[in-house]
Amino acid sequence: MSDASSEVALIEQARQAFEEEISVLAHDLAGPLARIINSLQLAKDLLAMRELNALPQVLEIALNSAQAQLQNIEVLQDITRLANGLKKPPRGKAQLAAALEEALKALQPLLSESQAVYSADVPPDLPATCAEEALLSRVCFNLLENALRHVPSGGTVHVSACQEGASIKVCVADNGKGVAEADRARIFEKFYRVPSSPLRGKRGIGLGLTFAKLVIEGYGGALWLESPAEGGAIFCFRLPVSAEEPS
Repeated sequence: MSDASSEVALIEQARQAFEEEISVLAHDLAGPLARIINSLQLAKDLLAMRELNALPQVLEIALNSAQAQLQNIEVLQDITRLANGLKKPPRGKAQLAAALEEALKALQPLLSESQAVYSADVPPDLPATCAEEALLSRVCFNLLENALRHVPSGGTVHVSACQEGASIKVCVADNGKGVAEADRARIFEKFYRVPSSPLRGKRGIGLGLTFAKLVIEGYGGALWLESPAEGGAIFCFRLPVSAEEPS
């Protein structure tokens, strides 16, 4: 194949990938918007009929959908800025235990739905990381949510952590079906979702793992997937400790 033909093929590949991303994004952002419109229309009808008892519940659905829409847009903006080097994650002194606790609070409904057994082995004397607490909590949330969505009912999710020199290594392991070899190279790609993967709860827009990886790498760390022979998936990340902590 000539250089010109190779260049044309690459351009066409990039065009198809871009169109696929736009299609996925438009489809997934339309979901919360449709729920907002439907809820507001129902609220309007209830007001016209003076049936006010159901109004708070309907407005709550609209509010939750609007918040979900805003969160999706904010995550997409953050990913674009992080990927293009336009934004660096703010540094802080986040404690892993506190970040995990905050993430678990937000995941209680999914934890209950999955009936998963959650366990953690996080030493209490781990030094603070260099991350800002809210961002570390979002990373933990994304990894735990991913695990809880893929484990079988009553499955297990285990978090382990240890200090390795001037870094902290954290692993989130589950006993789900794992990630097929064909999907492993793309698992952190923006908008990528494993085809025909059994999933609990509403399917997201495929940005959680991408966001987590960009944040961790923005702090000079690394995030990767391990696929044990016995099955399941283990997502691990390594994050530098705070500069104020002894290594």
